[in-house]
Amino acid sequence: MTPVHKNDDMGERLMALSNLYEQHIEEIIQRHTRAMEFHGYRRLVVYSGALKLPFLDDNHYTFKVNPHFKHWVPLLEHPQCAIDFRIGEKPRLIYFQPEDYWHKPPADPEGYWTAAFDIELATSFEDVVRALDGDISGCALIGDESSCLPSLPKSQVNPQGLIDELHYHRAFKTDYEAECLRRANRRSAAGHLEAETAFLAGGTELDIHHAYLRGAGVLEAELPYANIVAVNEHSSVLHYHGADRTRMSPADVHSLVIDAGADYLGYASDITRSYAFRRGEYAELLGTLDAAQQTLVSEVTIGQKFSDLHWRAHALIAGILQDFDFVMMSPKDMVSEGITQVFFPCGLGHFIGLQVHDVGGYLMAPRERPQLRDPRAPYLRLARRVEAGQALTIEPGIYFMDMLLRELSRSKHSYKVNWDKIDAFKKYGGVRVEDCILVHQNRVENQSRDAFAALAANAADASRLVVNPTDTIL
Repeated sequence: MTPVHKNDDMGERLMALSNLYEQHIEEIIQRHTRAMEFHGYRRLVVYSGALKLPFLDDNHYTFKVNPHFKHWVPLLEHPQCAIDFRIGEKPRLIYFQPEDYWHKPPADPEGYWTAAFDIELATSFEDVVRALDGDISGCALIGDESSCLPSLPKSQVNPQGLIDELHYHRAFKTDYEAECLRRANRRSAAGHLEAETAFLAGGTELDIHHAYLRGAGVLEAELPYANIVAVNEHSSVLHYHGADRTRMSPADVHSLVIDAGADYLGYASDITRSYAFRRGEYAELLGTLDAAQQTLVSEVTIGQKFSDLHWRAHALIAGILQDFDFVMMSPKDMVSEGITQVFFPCGLGHFIGLQVHDVGGYLMAPRERPQLRDPRAPYLRLARRVEAGQALTIEPGIYFMDMLLRELSRSKHSYKVNWDKIDAFKKYGGVRVEDCILVHQNRVENQSRDAFAALAANAADASRLVVNPTDTIL
């Protein structure tokens, strides 16, 4: 696995991505070769995707590249390109570079990744189709549509067995992928620091969102997912995507939950932080949950079922609910009776990588059907055993959701709930803390916390270099 290095002045680790990519592409070729041979394919075309138009409009949706395509090559804004891989041969890249004065065309292909491919330029989509024309008897295609290979039978488009096997192995990150994930966390942490400052200065949700973009140095379209910037009771909505413009008086501002990530060469980070606007019980609840989250990270061990860690999170949350006098039951009974699911209805975490909610969470072996979900945890996205090389999130939370609380109020356990205390906390919405981790053979790397620590260290170094304006410079 990749060792941890000290950050350089530009905030990037002292690693050569080119060397890491060479090892990465070798591993990708080997994985695809094994899967293709088992499922009876000699050739695989991976289509980057096509631009999509909204109904009755001529302005395209923001392009999102096929994650299978960017697994091979770090091209994120390149529609109508294709990887053409035949077993035993050097992969071809059909690189779509149209002549266009309406939009900025893709630059000439260059960079550390180009040596891995035979690159063929195409100036029209017809050129792409012609370049891919050939024997399709043992060919599979992975992509959102198959217009680049119009004669390919539907049965050979996105074959489930082949995709499942590739998805299973995608959980194991190469050293190149691990480094991209580190850098994505670094970008996201910088955005979170700016967002915190904007919140504590009394900024609106929109102000905080813009501060995050500025800190991370990204366009909104470059985010791996839409930011969740939830002030006060809005954070009780798990995937809140509003952007309130209303500026409140300081007395009316209570809390912020911000779930925001960043992208680096196609790899995503996913970090959540919660903030209290002032001291008090919410700040204490946040501190307690943060400690519980770090306990869960410390308990990640190779071989354990992630679902067991999920239920361990429920036990810790039950203890918090008891300690803060929200529910007067034993933690064990709270979990067994489903009380904790009222306050924590989602899953503890998920794989992360080429996609924020990365794939393969229920694929227990490379050539087996996915495992069925536990009906007690329908929203848990990951049930596999923890293994070295996996990148995943740990994100416990406690929420005060009217819909679920109403159901609890009608249950036989209603009399054991401190409803006055819960009503007092509804104005905060909820609290969540989320980090991205990478599992090594002998340790767990918390890439999110490491990113915040590195930024703090750099800030401290920079402050020591600032000249006191009252000093006389000779």
